[in-house]
Amino acid sequence: MITNPEQFAQIQKSALEAFQSATAASIAGFEKLAALNVQATKTSFEESAETLRTLVDVKDPKQWADLATTSVQPTTDKVAAYYKHVYEIANETGSELARLFERQYAENNRQIYAAIDAFARNLPAGSEGVVTLMKQAVSAANTSFDQLNKATKQAVEVAEANMAAAAKTTSTAAATAATRAAQPQQRKTA
Repeated sequence: MITNPEQFAQIQKSALEAFQSATAASIAGFEKLAALNVQATKTSFEESAETLRTLVDVKDPKQWADLATTSVQPTTDKVAAYYKHVYEIANETGSELARLFERQYAENNRQIYAAIDAFARNLPAGSEGVVTLMKQAVSAANTSFDQLNKATKQAVEVAEANMAAAAKTTSTAAATAATRAAQPQQRKTA
């Protein structure tokens, strides 16, 4: 319970610091994502220029087919790697924001219990039931939050596992497709 202006100022200062920390974490994530996009764009441009130079030098259809089959797998791997990096950046930023939120949540809980205790000291005798009810309500809300938090973490773990499996399957499928595409060309030349 706020009983003087200094307590109010401290609460405001704490909230401002939490907001600034969350903003800094978000900006750091955006910076990493922007750097990744700049690097991916630069690399893509350089590789496209090299591919165009190679295409200009192609003399016969077999070279075209060979070029097509050899370029599929590396491209698929690069796309998968890019999205893996994007996911890692998003996950890291989200984890940092979650840590900040949990720290702020714990601080707010401490303040709520302190306010309930201050409130209880000012109640007339025989009002212990009201204080117990208030503490139980806060405790129930905390339990609900903890359960929701655990369920969210489990869902994130499942999503991470699914993403890893999908990336592996995509890479394997692209390699298989490239191999199959190359086989008819090899049979024709044999």
